[in-house]
Amino acid sequence: MPFPLVRHFTLTSLVFFVAVGGALGYYYRDMALSRMLQQQEAGNTNLSTVFANALWRRHFSALLNESDGKDSQDLKNNSRIWEIHGDVVALMRGSATYKIKVYDPAGRTVYSSELEQIGEDKSGNPGFVGAMSGQTRTELVHKARFSTFEQEVENRDLIQSYIPQYDANRGTPAGVFEIYSDATPFLAELRRTEIQLALMVGGALALLFGALYLIVRRAQNIIQQQSQEKLSAQQQLAQTEKMAELGQLVAGVTHQLNTPIGFSHSNINLTISYLKELATPLLVAARLSELVKKLPPERGRVTLDLGHSCAALRQLSFRGDEIKDLILMLEDVLAGLEQMRELVGNLRDFTRLDRSKVADADLNAALKTVIYIARSSIPPRIQIIEKYGKLPKFPCNLSQLNQVFLNLITNAAQAIPEQGRIVVRSWAEANEIGIEIADTGTGISPDVLPRIFESFYTTKPRGIGTGLGLSIARDIIDNHGGRITVSSQPGQGSTFCIKLPFQAADTILAL
Repeated sequence: MPFPLVRHFTLTSLVFFVAVGGALGYYYRDMALSRMLQQQEAGNTNLSTVFANALWRRHFSALLNESDGKDSQDLKNNSRIWEIHGDVVALMRGSATYKIKVYDPAGRTVYSSELEQIGEDKSGNPGFVGAMSGQTRTELVHKARFSTFEQEVENRDLIQSYIPQYDANRGTPAGVFEIYSDATPFLAELRRTEIQLALMVGGALALLFGALYLIVRRAQNIIQQQSQEKLSAQQQLAQTEKMAELGQLVAGVTHQLNTPIGFSHSNINLTISYLKELATPLLVAARLSELVKKLPPERGRVTLDLGHSCAALRQLSFRGDEIKDLILMLEDVLAGLEQMRELVGNLRDFTRLDRSKVADADLNAALKTVIYIARSSIPPRIQIIEKYGKLPKFPCNLSQLNQVFLNLITNAAQAIPEQGRIVVRSWAEANEIGIEIADTGTGISPDVLPRIFESFYTTKPRGIGTGLGLSIARDIIDNHGGRITVSSQPGQGSTFCIKLPFQAADTILAL
């Protein structure tokens, strides 16, 4: 099954682009908020400086000194509150500052522009605690309803800053300013910028995706075309290798056919010669039979007048057992015809073209057929030993597997220079079929062994091997979902082992 490159690219790209877009959006928002908080914190710090310069010495310093020992109600009833509040409102009117609070070192609210909050205890507030330790604390908060100097507002985003105010003499915080400034316009502008940025980045990523999609789609078309061309080339190479192997068998098959044809032809010629010599005696016997049929039943004697036939009869020479010879010669002719019929049948089973589809097959029978065909080109000095185990029917392309078996057996025979043997063995395991073809030949050297399945690699002399047989054999076994392995020692022979899973029909390709 071809790899769905476009689909995987599309899914991967969409996930990647969404992740990149989300990361960029998060980074931009975080950076923008951080910068805005820094700017607002600096603005609130400057504002606190303005308050300190304008109101601290005049109002807040004395207010803080007077707060010692007073409870919340006393703080609210302080006569200075209204005067301070008037000055604060006048100073902040028209600005983006919504609320100002002043805390004493104990965390009590000695002043708030929202007068009802005077006297509240904020000693446990993290912002206050941080400011009393000398750090300015700023955070972004959202308020559904919020009272300002001039009115009550709703759904506002605010910058809340806790700014320490130091005692000039002791250098320690004498109090804390809490300032609320409106950040809603900044956040609105930030959201608009985010939308514009998202559109720009999304558009750029979409253009990039479109360009890459076209490239990947073109690449997939090229890959599919190359795959088809490779498959076609493999099919042509497989046919070429098969024809080469069949060509190697022609001489042996011709010899195997010539032997029965030769003695059958000789026997028939002898039979014709015998029949010619028997023509006269048979004619005499036929005439005598006619005369006997015409005699009355009571007469049992016939007088022969040989006359002119006497000289011809003297020339005949018979032993009396010629008929037995004719029968033996005709039986030999029948045996030769049976041998030729068996050879032609095995050739038909091996080469028949209607086995290009997947079908259940008896691999033991297939091995026997291949061995019968291979014997025609294997010298008599090489012994073939067959050891077959019980095998189930196997779904396969039998024509392809026949090609593998023939190639391995032929290679094994070519690797045996003198006397030797080839052992063909089959067996069934839990989930697979095993086939082993071992020889007692010269073996394969360690430097050659890793390359024997490479296309066009051969150690045989020019004109004998194409270098495609084992490569195609491996492809065929792979396409059947199996595997082929080899073990060899120089001088001790080689063993090829094929393992085929019971269910492999879905993986078989036409080669």
